[in-house]
Amino acid sequence: MDKNIIAIINQKGGVGKTTTSINFSAGLARQNQKTLLIDLDPQAHSTIGLGIEPETFSASISDVLAKKKPIAEAILATSTPNLFLVPSHIRLDKIEQQLAPELFRETFLQKAIKDLQFDYIVIDCRPTLGTLTINALYAANFIIVPCEMGRYALDGFSDLMETIEHVKNGDFNKADFIRILLTKYDNRNKVSNDWVFQQLEHFQHLIFATKIRRNEALNQSQMAQETIFNFKADSSGAQDYSQLTHEFLNL
Repeated sequence: MDKNIIAIINQKGGVGKTTTSINFSAGLARQNQKTLLIDLDPQAHSTIGLGIEPETFSASISDVLAKKKPIAEAILATSTPNLFLVPSHIRLDKIEQQLAPELFRETFLQKAIKDLQFDYIVIDCRPTLGTLTINALYAANFIIVPCEMGRYALDGFSDLMETIEHVKNGDFNKADFIRILLTKYDNRNKVSNDWVFQQLEHFQHLIFATKIRRNEALNQSQMAQETIFNFKADSSGAQDYSQLTHEFLNL
């Protein structure tokens, strides 16, 4: 199965979804893969995290889904070679509500991107299972679920799996289609780590070997509106996202 459209999703906030969207996309771009990141979250954190302010562009994913503009008119270059962005805006929230009564609304994103020429398209989903996220799941042929090392690591995971099975009509092999990415990992927390791994035992075959370690440089890079590779290339965050990229490309 091709893995060229990747949705990054978790309906639980604060798990590193946008951090992963930005730095995984940048990691692919650094491997000479022409990569498009689509910010499908009205909070626009991927857009802002790449140094693009909400009032500096004339078209966004909102205009694309509202069928006002073709997606090619919304694509922006970023400071990272090979990495491009379709930005988001707070008005995307209103667009999602407007899409609710539309027929075949779950197909709008797939139709918008079907003729694009990119090696990889990465979609940063909003932390809900609404119309926007359903669009991402419908378009995607691979899903990454960032999962924080903590007590509520798998909250909502069963709901997400049910939604995926519904959108894909059960016609997929989870081992080919989905990976869980463990984030905010600290090897000093042995007791709590062991507890989380015990809870995840049933999903062991779906977990990336790469873990994203807790790393202050990752937080600072978002404040600086840069990828971790541009902000601090020798940090553990850069090492982990580079390793994640290689693991993904070798699947």
